[in-house]
Amino acid sequence: MTPHERPAATDGRREARRLAAGIVAAGMLLTGTAAWAAARVDANTEQRLLESQTRQAASVLTSAVQLIERPLGTALSVQRVAAPSDRTKAFRRFMVSFVGPDKMFVGASLWQRRGDTVEPIASTGEAPAVSLDDPATRSYVLRAFEHTTPTAEQLRIGDRARIAWAQADPVTGYAVYAERAIPADRRAPVDTNSAYADLHYAIYLGREVTPEALTTTDVPPATLPLDGDTARDEIRFGDTVLTLVTSPRVHLGSSLSRWLPTWLLLGGLLATLVGAGTAHRLARARRSAEDDATTITELYQQVDALYGQQRDLFERLQRALLPSAMPTLPQAEFASRYVAGARGIDIGGDWYSVVALDEHRFGFVVGDVSGRGVDTVAVMAQARFTVRAYLLDGHGPAAVLERCSHQFDIEADGHLTTVLVGVGDARTGELILANAGHPAPMLVNGVVEPVSVPPGRPLGIGPATYAETTVQVPAGATLFCFTDGLVERRGEDIDAGTARLAATLRTAAAKSPEEMVAHAVASLRRADTADDIAALALRWTGAY
Repeated sequence: MTPHERPAATDGRREARRLAAGIVAAGMLLTGTAAWAAARVDANTEQRLLESQTRQAASVLTSAVQLIERPLGTALSVQRVAAPSDRTKAFRRFMVSFVGPDKMFVGASLWQRRGDTVEPIASTGEAPAVSLDDPATRSYVLRAFEHTTPTAEQLRIGDRARIAWAQADPVTGYAVYAERAIPADRRAPVDTNSAYADLHYAIYLGREVTPEALTTTDVPPATLPLDGDTARDEIRFGDTVLTLVTSPRVHLGSSLSRWLPTWLLLGGLLATLVGAGTAHRLARARRSAEDDATTITELYQQVDALYGQQRDLFERLQRALLPSAMPTLPQAEFASRYVAGARGIDIGGDWYSVVALDEHRFGFVVGDVSGRGVDTVAVMAQARFTVRAYLLDGHGPAAVLERCSHQFDIEADGHLTTVLVGVGDARTGELILANAGHPAPMLVNGVVEPVSVPPGRPLGIGPATYAETTVQVPAGATLFCFTDGLVERRGEDIDAGTARLAATLRTAAAKSPEEMVAHAVASLRRADTADDIAALALRWTGAY
């Protein structure tokens, strides 16, 4: 090797190392970003699912509280209609259904106000945890006359824990005092409801989360307060509140979203090492071949491949949030298609979903979250799971959208969401629709025409109400739903795009739903569009 060749070889090795280091740095950055983005989406989805399930659990608890309060008010109403000589007997006859072992209350008593004090005049069930002659008890019952709702407080007498209730009727001067036992194992009766199946919970009387305020929980009290991801809700409880604190028992989202960050990290590291090694070899070959143009091209192709892999990972992330299979119902067929935008690596917020509600009824949704990127997908995941949960709970389309309108805020997350929700009956052809600012679907039945659905406010603007439209779909007809990426083109009126879609669907009216969706997307999608496309076709196949 000549003296001139040695510096050239050294420079070649140094340049190859610098290039490999740059590829490693870029790959680590892209890999870390992808893994972080997937982990953030999963964490946000988990928190929102936890908050949604906590609200459902709070609704169950609210219903249970109302059942507890109702007998107290009814017992006071009995005093209004009972003869003066029969009031104590009427009280015992009524309360016997609610007082006793394994019943709503362990004991109850009727009180009468006399001037500035109250006196017990009848009782039933076990002896109360506190003496009825105790001035503190009399003061507590007397205080009930100052409230329009029942009063509630927790009693701790030795190893016993009870909830004391008092409700008064200022008109008749009577009050009812009752005690409800807190189970020895601290388990709340409502936790047998499916809303609590995936949750750990602790319920406190009042707004303070302290050991003294704890009423019921499904975990050992010594392990409280609940840690990690938690959610909180308050339920009216007499003149105070119950504070419900929850944490997830299990991962609430899909297993794919849970493990995707790890897969992205491992896959990205492997791709980075392969890319860095390839770049190092190509750089040395380029230097030794005196800047060979072919070798330079191959190097750039390797770098471009890394970006292509990054885009593919983002697309797989969004597709993982779409349903993997459609439900099977007699007399109904479903077909769907999602196509990512052709430009950029950011992912969009278009989605669809179909869920079987019973043997013949189904619910469906097609939606579009404004913007692109990981935050958009997080809002899309929240919307998809929230709408699905409300449909499975039995709510109609308008009620689903109304409840969702309270859960999205453009000032908080920076996104607007358009949604079309429907509930259909495969036996009768009846279809109920509600619309939150989404393009109207097309009905294909010989002719093609849009279904008139009043467009309500998109989600994110604030609480709103929505109108429902009932449509009788003929047997053999197809409802075609879509997002605006299928019809919108830059500089063109949206009506022109809608007319183009109608003309395309007329040529595919005789095709199967799967062929119709494929034909529409293939005919109308432009190769340079940045917008995603989601399409869903629903066909009623039976006679009715």
